[in-house]
Amino acid sequence: MLANGRQLCRSSTLGARWACYISATDCKTLHSTSDGADTERDRSCGPLQGIKVLDLGQVVAGNFCGATLAYFGADVIKVEPPGTGDALRSLRTTDKSGNSLWWRSYGRNRRCITVDMRQEEGRHIIKQLANNVDVLVENFRPGVMEKWGLGPKDLKPDMIYARISGYGQTGPKSQLAGYASVCEAYGGFRHLNGFADRPPVRPNMSLGDTLAGLHAAFGIVMALLHRQRHDSKVPGQVVDAAISESMFNMLEGCIPEYVYSGHDRPPSGSTISGVVPSATMQSKDGKYVIIGGNGDSVYSRLMAAVGRPDMASSNPLYATNTHRCQRADEIYKVIGDWVASHTHDEVLAAMAEARVPSGPILSTADIYKEDQYRQRNMFHVAAPPEGGEEVTLPAMLPVMTGTPGSTRWAGPDLGHHTDELLKEQLNLDSDELLRLRQQKVI
Repeated sequence: MLANGRQLCRSSTLGARWACYISATDCKTLHSTSDGADTERDRSCGPLQGIKVLDLGQVVAGNFCGATLAYFGADVIKVEPPGTGDALRSLRTTDKSGNSLWWRSYGRNRRCITVDMRQEEGRHIIKQLANNVDVLVENFRPGVMEKWGLGPKDLKPDMIYARISGYGQTGPKSQLAGYASVCEAYGGFRHLNGFADRPPVRPNMSLGDTLAGLHAAFGIVMALLHRQRHDSKVPGQVVDAAISESMFNMLEGCIPEYVYSGHDRPPSGSTISGVVPSATMQSKDGKYVIIGGNGDSVYSRLMAAVGRPDMASSNPLYATNTHRCQRADEIYKVIGDWVASHTHDEVLAAMAEARVPSGPILSTADIYKEDQYRQRNMFHVAAPPEGGEEVTLPAMLPVMTGTPGSTRWAGPDLGHHTDELLKEQLNLDSDELLRLRQQKVI
């Protein structure tokens, strides 16, 4: 344990250990006392070192945004309602303390306080805290923060104010509740995902929420860069990230294709329309494999590997992707029959030898055993800052060689940093904290 009481996390490589062993306070100390040398410890604190964030986000989207910023070095103050805490704390599998393992992952590296924003005194605390930060993150229904006197116009003008919602802050649907399940459909994803003759399919994860959190974090970093380039002399700005639009942003060429030609891209099952061959195939031993051979040269190597060099791109019937799309059923039958006559391992070995992109479909259990993930340090073991059970958390991405992110501690227990932060940020004494706690403000 560090001298300031923060729990260490464990990792498998030297560079990652440096990252794990340095708390947010240590990062600031090392940075401020450095003689200018770019040491491993300085770099390991992350590229957002020194950025302060007030995180009012909830459940998945807001928490993923806050977790991303904290992983890459920002000092993130996470605010939750007293007593109940963030809903993410109770979702899915929980540890012995009753906190979900999902929370331990998304809550990492953040300092957690409880404040009742429904009370006027609680909102006053939030406004005071907002005066000391660079960024505010929230994902309440549009209009709620303004109703509480905490909207962008109510706070300091240089604030970078990130807002996550279902449909955005404006427009006829802005006031509607917007969970990922609904907004993934509204953003076009559910229409494209699945098979044409079956109901649209939902992946077993909150993809829309996570993408919205990622878009919000990206917007925040761009706004910070803009401010830095203008020597902090420009006003702040609102980052408006919608779940539906985060899905819409993934639609590739669907919009121009429709407007230009009237083609409304349909669901395509285990293939992707307009690109041949790229599909899921079942091997002789019942396992599935993904094969993508859609480049001309790759396609030719693929057809040679499955024993049909006569169908290579040198044949005018299969010369380009356009030609191959016209003969997709024929091509898929040839490849599918070959895969079905070989084991999973035989298929992957043949594709690797032919330099054709292919791979297995991995479950979480499979991923955890994979050397590729382990050698790239994708699993971090950490405990909450108050101590307790260690948990294994996935790394957050991307990997950065000069200023890597890190897991410094797992998501804290509810309100773990309340007294520390309110004393540090607002100079409240113990008697005032006791009064606020008795009145259930904190």
